[in-house]
Amino acid sequence: MKEKYLKTSELLSFSTAGFGRSMIYNIMSMFLLIFFTDAAKLKPVDAGVLILVARVFDAFNDPIMGIIVDKTKTKFGKLRPYLLFSPVLIMVTTVALFYAPDFSYTGRLAYAYVTYLLWGICFTVQDVPFWGMSATVSPIESERTKFISTARIFCTVGGVVPTLLVPVLRTALGVKNGYFVSGLIFGVVGATLSLLAFFGTKERVEAPREKTSVGEIVNALFKNKPLILLIFASVLGSTMMMVQTAGSYVSTYLLENTGFIPKDAVMTVMSVAIGAGMLSAMAAMPALRKKFSLKAIYIGASLAGALLHGVFYLAGYDNIYVLLIMLVLIGFPLGIFNVITYALVADSVDYLEYKTGKRSEGTCFAMQTFISKLTAGISTFITSIVLDVVGFAEPVNDVVQTQTPEVRKGIFIMITLIPLAGLALAAIPMAFNDYSGKKKQKIQEELFERRKDTVDG
Repeated sequence: MKEKYLKTSELLSFSTAGFGRSMIYNIMSMFLLIFFTDAAKLKPVDAGVLILVARVFDAFNDPIMGIIVDKTKTKFGKLRPYLLFSPVLIMVTTVALFYAPDFSYTGRLAYAYVTYLLWGICFTVQDVPFWGMSATVSPIESERTKFISTARIFCTVGGVVPTLLVPVLRTALGVKNGYFVSGLIFGVVGATLSLLAFFGTKERVEAPREKTSVGEIVNALFKNKPLILLIFASVLGSTMMMVQTAGSYVSTYLLENTGFIPKDAVMTVMSVAIGAGMLSAMAAMPALRKKFSLKAIYIGASLAGALLHGVFYLAGYDNIYVLLIMLVLIGFPLGIFNVITYALVADSVDYLEYKTGKRSEGTCFAMQTFISKLTAGISTFITSIVLDVVGFAEPVNDVVQTQTPEVRKGIFIMITLIPLAGLALAAIPMAFNDYSGKKKQKIQEELFERRKDTVDG
């Protein structure tokens, strides 16, 4: 057995590609709802329903894309070909997504539906094979964990970049032009960087070259107990993301006393605070993995996150410095989930190979992107519902309106008590995951013996 498969150049290429993709994804996930309400002038509920419908539609595209990937056989592999042409599609649709046309209300809503659905389809074409690479670069779990952890660190840093630039452009150019220029910049730069995922990586762990029907792939998915439990845990815990999806509303409408921090910089400072906690967790993940199982880390992070959100609620939001400290703390479990979900999916690929003799990176990692999009859609939808229920007032002629105490309280509950409930629930399905400990070790050893002739150094 070779002690090392993964090259440093691959690690840096893939991680830099993740940096670029994350800039694009985060401008969408963090600013799309407020773009729809403030620039496109859509009602919060209409925008929330739009995002949920598009995310659900897009999420169900992921398994289809996974099946397509698993049936792909080229000289470049089955994952990398999609990483070559998809960046151009993502670039074009990102620019279109953040354009607010001067149509009627119905026209603006229809345009938003079309562009968001197209963006989601194009992102899926890249997203499924991109993360599927983490299961093919090496047969060694420790190398895969390092590969994912490093990539997620780069992704987190890349995700902070839009929070630095978007508020500045919004202030300098106005709401509509600010968001459009932001979409243009991040669409072009992010798509260009993401090409490194194709040019700088190699697929090593290959499945036996045999024909597999769509029915066999789908049936195999339902035999994948670890993956099914992860899906349930992730959906139940989807509200943990609300501190990010509602972050723009917190910085714009909730905080009045920002101390020495300029109002336009609050969103950036908040994102940096959360990012600091996430980066610390991701950097610590390899060390945690040496002492604890993935199952134990997942459950521990869920319960710790729930506790921290409870403390956050009690601490309140009147003091900006206390709020920032709490954001750093709740960023830690978010960082754990940012890494561990991909590690668990990679484990599920191995588990399925053990059960069926076939590797299905495409289908399994399609379920990971399914999880990401569905949970983000649920989180954003709940945000829009809360805004509507508490009576959120949209900007008038680009002028931000003063919100009532009820609105402010509702926004704070969105980032404290609602995530608390989701995190507590997320731990329950994971408790039933028995692909851990000695059972997992035994399966990994048997798989290595099977793969000796199929692993390409």
